[in-house]
Amino acid sequence: MKIFPLAIVLALLTFSSCSKKSDPDQNTPTKTDNISASAWKYDNGGIDQNRDGTVDIQASAVFSSCSLDNTISFKRGNTGVTDEGATKCNTTDPQTANFNWNFADAEANLVVSNNSFSLLNGKFKIVTLSPTNFSLTKDTVITILSSQPVSLIVNLKH
Repeated sequence: MKIFPLAIVLALLTFSSCSKKSDPDQNTPTKTDNISASAWKYDNGGIDQNRDGTVDIQASAVFSSCSLDNTISFKRGNTGVTDEGATKCNTTDPQTANFNWNFADAEANLVVSNNSFSLLNGKFKIVTLSPTNFSLTKDTVITILSSQPVSLIVNLKH
């Protein structure tokens, strides 16, 4: 009766080969997971006048602290909320404002629309998007500086 032990071994091999193995990619957060995990707050950034990837004019020299304490939350479903933070620049402004967002170009870029802060509308290149850091750049013209294009660099953190 060697068939019976052989049948048990084959059955065990069959069942063990059907067991669910963990997929390492299942545990890796997606860009949507990272962007929507919680509110982002300003870390640093500014204006890159010669567009070499280095901030030439710090945002703190251009924007008041009441703007730099704002937070931005990206929600699943491509909506989001900006929050004025603890200090409003204009007391009559609403505390929060809604906006829309989506990834573009195989998630290499972020497109923001309907944001009440106009510099944060449009297409941004995603430099970094991790669970704790979010870096963006955007080429634009800021007429008070010059008529030449500059890059805005925004670094956010959780």
